Amino acid sequence: MNILVTGGLGSIGHILCKRLLKEGHGVIIVDDCSVGRKEFLEELSGATFYEASVADYEAFEKAFAENTIDAVVHLAAKHYIPYCEKHPKKTTDINVGGTLNTLLLMRQYGVPRIILASTSSVYKPETRAYREDDAIEPVHVYGVSKLLAEEAVQWYARGFGFTYSILRFFNVYGVDDLVPHVIPEILAQARASDTIQVGNLESKRDFIRAEDIVEAIILCLASKEAENKIYNLGTGRALSIREVIRAAKKASGKDLKIEIVESKKRAVDPPVLLSDNSKIRQQLGWEPGREFDLKEIYEKTKFWPVYER
Repeated sequence: MNILVTGGLGSIGHILCKRLLKEGHGVIIVDDCSVGRKEFLEELSGATFYEASVADYEAFEKAFAENTIDAVVHLAAKHYIPYCEKHPKKTTDINVGGTLNTLLLMRQYGVPRIILASTSSVYKPETRAYREDDAIEPVHVYGVSKLLAEEAVQWYARGFGFTYSILRFFNVYGVDDLVPHVIPEILAQARASDTIQVGNLESKRDFIRAEDIVEAIILCLASKEAENKIYNLGTGRALSIREVIRAAKKASGKDLKIEIVESKKRAVDPPVLLSDNSKIRQQLGWEPGREFDLKEIYEKTKFWPVYER
């Protein structure tokens, strides 16, 4: 297939594009490089690249007009929650407006399939594992923007006959995390100091590797069973920030001290985000990979410059 990947030079996107090329697919990348890194193109020989924002309809359209596209994997988004809270318009321009542009262009150019990257942040806060049919009630701008994107995809699919898979990511981590999420932030501090400053030790998150997300996307692209379905993507295990720091101690070999800093507390911080991943496991045979470990990430992460914290 010829697959267009928005956000294809991001933390997940460049791993996905490399995998698609290896499997013989044509790859078209659209990325505005506000976060994504052009350096990743060095390992993506054969991909066609457009430096454009999904929020810029005319610039984005070139990728559709100049290629025959069989499917879109829509990863492009603003997803660092403190940034989204501070910049709600930029967030909705990309996450909602960019999704609408993607759908309009798919309709115009006859693209039949979309995989949408969504989030566990669409759910109403709970302390148990989320199922895909649980109550929807986002508590911050990012979650609202992704819920609107989900609704748009489902509405367009019903109206214009293309198919979708919506993947609700839990807390993704990996070697090339380009955003100051909790794991790269803790590991960056561990490299620079013997003290880790955090706002909350008890929040629990379901941390899933970027490679496992890519595997699920590949399965969805190949499977009729995945059409018009919503899937949770998490490991089914929630770890506290205290446990993450314990893993950072092991990875770094340092006796790290912990300091609670009030200014690092998030205004909105659900106590638990945990997935019930049984639906995708049963329907597609997907399984998350190895156990949580930060050694490789501590040793290999480049800690790229990131946008405003």
